[in-house]
Amino acid sequence: MKKIICFISFLCFTIVGAAQTPTVAASNIIFGNNYCSEVNVTWTNGNGASRLVIVSQGAAMTTFPTNDVFYLSGANYGAGHQFSATEYVVYNGTGSSVTVTNLEKNTTYYVSVFEYNGSGTIFNYRNIGYPEASITTENIAADFVIDDPYQCENGNVFNFSPSVVRTGTGTLSYSWRFGDGSTSDIQFPSHTYLNKNIYDVELTVSSLQCESIIVKQDTVAPKPDVSFILDPSIADNTQEQCFLKPDGSDNFFKFTNTSDYGFLATGFSFTEKKWDFGDGSIEYNTDDNFVDKTYSAPGDYTVRFTVDNSFNDIEYCTDSFEIIVRVRPRPIDTNLVFFDTAMCLLNNKFDFDHQTTDVSVASTWDFGDGATGSGNAVSHSYALEGKYYITLEALDGSGCYDIHKDSIVVVPQPNNKIASLDPSYCEGDPTVSIRAVISGGDWLGDGIDTSGIFTPTKLGLNEVRYAVAIGGCRDTTSLTTSVYARPLFELGADTIICEGVSFEKSIVKGSATVEWSTGSTDSFTQVKSDGILWAELTETGCSFRDSIAVGILPSPVFNLGSDSTLCGGSLIEIDVTTPEAIYVWSDGFVGPIRVLSASGAYGVTVTNKCGTFTDNVDLNFLPFACDIFVPNAFSPNGDGLNDIFRPTGNVILKSMNIFNRWGEMLHESTPENFGWDGIYQKDRVKSDHYFFIIRYEKPVSSGIELLEVSGSVFLIR
Repeated sequence: MKKIICFISFLCFTIVGAAQTPTVAASNIIFGNNYCSEVNVTWTNGNGASRLVIVSQGAAMTTFPTNDVFYLSGANYGAGHQFSATEYVVYNGTGSSVTVTNLEKNTTYYVSVFEYNGSGTIFNYRNIGYPEASITTENIAADFVIDDPYQCENGNVFNFSPSVVRTGTGTLSYSWRFGDGSTSDIQFPSHTYLNKNIYDVELTVSSLQCESIIVKQDTVAPKPDVSFILDPSIADNTQEQCFLKPDGSDNFFKFTNTSDYGFLATGFSFTEKKWDFGDGSIEYNTDDNFVDKTYSAPGDYTVRFTVDNSFNDIEYCTDSFEIIVRVRPRPIDTNLVFFDTAMCLLNNKFDFDHQTTDVSVASTWDFGDGATGSGNAVSHSYALEGKYYITLEALDGSGCYDIHKDSIVVVPQPNNKIASLDPSYCEGDPTVSIRAVISGGDWLGDGIDTSGIFTPTKLGLNEVRYAVAIGGCRDTTSLTTSVYARPLFELGADTIICEGVSFEKSIVKGSATVEWSTGSTDSFTQVKSDGILWAELTETGCSFRDSIAVGILPSPVFNLGSDSTLCGGSLIEIDVTTPEAIYVWSDGFVGPIRVLSASGAYGVTVTNKCGTFTDNVDLNFLPFACDIFVPNAFSPNGDGLNDIFRPTGNVILKSMNIFNRWGEMLHESTPENFGWDGIYQKDRVKSDHYFFIIRYEKPVSSGIELLEVSGSVFLIR
């Protein structure tokens, strides 16, 4: 109580010694001569001796003049006293108008006028009922398009079309600079360039005190002259070649570049070159002089060489040249080569047939066992089982050579066996991959797919068969297995029981054996604790298990605490959270958690299916703060309750520093932004004790006393 009396005495002393606060605020803010960078402001004066005009950019002002402080002004926005990053004093005097300059175009500004009395070091500002108005400065934004910004140097004509977005109504003037020393002041000009280059085109659009400048580029590029030939210094480097030459080597084309193409001005990208060989293969920026190509299939191919003058991946001028080359058909068409690939050793006879339609083709065969044959159709028998590699060589009337290799197999009677099938399975067991000694056969029977995967789904006896046929040699083998059903059952849904209560769970056992998670082996068991309850039935070697979750629900029990008297401005949080409960408060509030700041009697009844509990508490909040109140904990979890750590009380907060337990400073507050949200370097800090130092001013009988308080606060996540 003694501190409050001293503070009241200080206030009385201050009021007696200060000038009178104006009783009539200024009014009727009017804007005139609104341009892009300045605006005229007039107002009707109140009954103060002087007035302070503050301009805020983008939002209404949030900071107010402080008594007994004189503020310097400047009509050039940003030159006067700065309240914040966007709030400046533009006028301080006895008049009723000011022209504000240095503004940004198309920007909203808020103007506030504060009446005040006083001189020397005593000033009283009227910070209530003050007028505030906003205005958006004029805007002008120019743009233009070029009908074709990328043209060759021969015959280029660039047409320019401007567009302007603005809020004013004055006459527009246009000024063009085309980057080659030429200019124009008409609205829609055209221009032709004499030299290749990239030019910066600048447009300036102006009206009254508004101006907008935009620069874009157009490009004038040289046109290349493209050509190439087949290199005559290479033997047989002609437009028509065999796929394989008589010596067995591949076709080979060598192209020599004979192009004459220009370069762009200094600093531009080199001309891009592209070879398209007609078979889907492309080469970029290859050597200027030559390029090689070998084709992987016969055919006619268009070889095209394209040159692009380019810059930043944008094509300017393009030229190309092409010729057609031919790779003669191969003498061997593998689609016309026929023979059996496998036969049994007994009485084997392989017929080899090259059914070419070219009568000039001569074929020779190597049967892989030391024997050979000539002709397009031959036969051969093998004396031993095994794999033999066949070679067919052909030469046509044009001297084009070809070779084809393949293989045949001479096999004995198949050794057909399968394995990996157990005597029995349970329905739903994992699939089984059955191994076969000989691959490539056909799987037949129960539960088997074409890849030899057995799925135990058919109850009873299952038979699996495997048939192979190799070169006319056939054999079938089989295995059997039994599939038994699983003893299926259901325990039902998850359940919750009250603390201290038990229940019985049972299943139909039949001839199966049963095992419970409780240790019971009967068809039933008693359950009186929480956790996972399971039962497992086993019959004919097949088991099945089901489980449910059992939860324990406690009856409501809590304590609202003792009746208390609390300082003004403080808060008290009450949490009576109980599982599956209904909450009835004496004042109609609904919910388990609440934060109280008002005096009164509070009672709550909490009810769930396991019981009911009631408690009451009387709280008396004093009508004033007891000095400074610093919370000892806060929870920045985003629920809007106690998210920010900040002190309260009848004091003037100056600064606050937050440290971790190792003395590292995590946060620093100022009077304009006082509080900590638990963030350090954009990350949320963990739950822990943190330490603070708070400096504040407290009114006393002799004036203002600067004090400091420190301690720890617990952050709860």
